[in-house]
Amino acid sequence: MKFIFNKNLVIILFFFPNFLFSQNEDKVDVYTKYKPLLSDARRVESQPEIKHPEPQNLNLKYNFTDFRYKVNPNFTPVSAQGYKAKALIPENSNFVKAGFGNYLTPLVHINLHNSYNKNYSYGLNVFHLSSSGKTQNSFMNDDVQLFGSRALNGNNLSGKIGFDRFSYYYYGYDHEKYNFKKDSINQVLSDIYTNIHFDNINTPKKVKTGFDIDFFRFASKEQAELNYKISNSTSFIIRNGEISIKSAYEGFTTDMDTGKFIRNYVDINPSYKLKYKEVYITAGVFASLIFDSTESSPIIYPQFNLDYYLVPEKTKAYIGLNGSLYKSSIKYLYNKNPYITPYFEIRNIYSPYIIYGGIKGKIGNSFDYLIEISHQAVKNMPLFLSDSFELRKFVLLYDDIGLFKFKTGINLKKFEKIKLSTDFTFFGYTTNETYAYQMPQFEWNTNISTMLNSKISLGANVFVIGKRYAKTVGAWQSKELSPIADININAGYNLNKKLSIFINLNNLTNKDYQLWYNYPVYKINGIGGITFKF
Repeated sequence: MKFIFNKNLVIILFFFPNFLFSQNEDKVDVYTKYKPLLSDARRVESQPEIKHPEPQNLNLKYNFTDFRYKVNPNFTPVSAQGYKAKALIPENSNFVKAGFGNYLTPLVHINLHNSYNKNYSYGLNVFHLSSSGKTQNSFMNDDVQLFGSRALNGNNLSGKIGFDRFSYYYYGYDHEKYNFKKDSINQVLSDIYTNIHFDNINTPKKVKTGFDIDFFRFASKEQAELNYKISNSTSFIIRNGEISIKSAYEGFTTDMDTGKFIRNYVDINPSYKLKYKEVYITAGVFASLIFDSTESSPIIYPQFNLDYYLVPEKTKAYIGLNGSLYKSSIKYLYNKNPYITPYFEIRNIYSPYIIYGGIKGKIGNSFDYLIEISHQAVKNMPLFLSDSFELRKFVLLYDDIGLFKFKTGINLKKFEKIKLSTDFTFFGYTTNETYAYQMPQFEWNTNISTMLNSKISLGANVFVIGKRYAKTVGAWQSKELSPIADININAGYNLNKKLSIFINLNNLTNKDYQLWYNYPVYKINGIGGITFKF
């Protein structure tokens, strides 16, 4: 058992966040907050801000593998489509974007939407990005989504349906020793998904309610998985507090080589929120009854959060205790690490307790900050070991770990033209293994963007990832993976109100570093093109 904690590193990176100030970009989404997405246009970012408390569940994100192309619109980006409330659609949100880069990389992005209407909205989003410059790490990503919403007598009905396809290769083998045919190392992930949402949050009624119907079919070349979920959220005011009851029924059917694996969940999450002067208290429980192909079991976790506003609406201190259940699936595991072997055991991820506390605040309208410390127990945390076969896929290693996190971040917005954000997270692991394999020691992300004038926009990003450890099945020793510093810049120029050009340059350090052991990313790369909005 080993605990990794470097106090000096935390202090240095916390008090000197501008060390890489000149190497920033616009926005980045990261694997477990360090893995960038393929496109900025559909990304939802998380930044420190003042808001009502929410349970601090285990942060396990669903992201595709890292490829170095991140393309930003050269105009006000279309907000990521949300389906919990009707969003205002800016004028001229329609655009067609096309570009091309080294490694033979074409980009096409089309976004179509009706003009703003207070009663309804609908649209279509089409995205394609691929690279075929190198056999070993070429890829193709296609995504098509239809969406819409309708206001009904103060209520809101919305929905979406989409298809996502991602094709790539297991290229981590020894290329001097082996020469595999492309068909034998190819993997294809496809995802058909839909959501229907209804709520009455826009009405003056004391009782608020909403429900969702969700479905997806996710498949690799070897496996397929169906998911269906019906959920409801109801809240109402009682005296000086608010009662909220969330419930859901969710099912998974997974087709594996050994047969079908069926899991069903019945969830209920009642809570009570009370305000007294500058104190907000939320208390409740999360309970789930789990049925699967082999057994059934209940879980009950506490949910508690206390906020105290040191400065009303400006600065708050908070503490909390809760637990969480993460319903694992082949969709989650493939997109956490796309290079895993296709045959693996699926285990749910449990956090019996999560203890956290911190301070959030803002100064004026241009600066906000966050400092948070948390510790949690995680049962069945998926770690990854390289297999000993030629293709060097990854096999799952489930472990029970203790996870300590220290997080701090700031946002600065000046004159509506300059935006700066930086956040740093340190991780400490207590594990039954020698190391928490492939998990980072820390993550640090800094972004800056500016409009020099009405025509020229500039942006930069740098993300730094601490050392990680990798291991091959059967090996006695682990391999230390060096820290990563990835620098990216972008620029845009508005030719007129409708037409603009853009360029993105990524991985300026020209390092083929390994986010996943034996799988190096592209070296320096770029993509440029035009955007036409109408």
